[in-house]
Amino acid sequence: MRRHSNTIRRSGITLWLNLALVGVLLLLVFYYVVMANFVAAKNYEIGELRDEIDLLTEENVNLASEKLSLGGLPELIEFASINNLVEAENVLYIFENKGVAKR
Repeated sequence: MRRHSNTIRRSGITLWLNLALVGVLLLLVFYYVVMANFVAAKNYEIGELRDEIDLLTEENVNLASEKLSLGGLPELIEFASINNLVEAENVLYIFENKGVAKR
């Protein structure tokens, strides 16, 4: 009889231990799913922000070009000096029908 109660006690402990391990496993799976969803959402958000940066950069370039086309020679000279642009000398121009011409 004593041996039978020992077996019942061991099987009860084994049952609770198995249930605890299954519970921990379920918690870990839930944590993994939540974190994977969080990472995917953040990656999507980063992609959207990069797309927005690309659009805004393109718009900025277009606006700067429009500003330069509306400005006069002083603005162009200022833009060239700010961006460390220099005047090209001894430039060769290649035309489609006339060959090479010097300025």
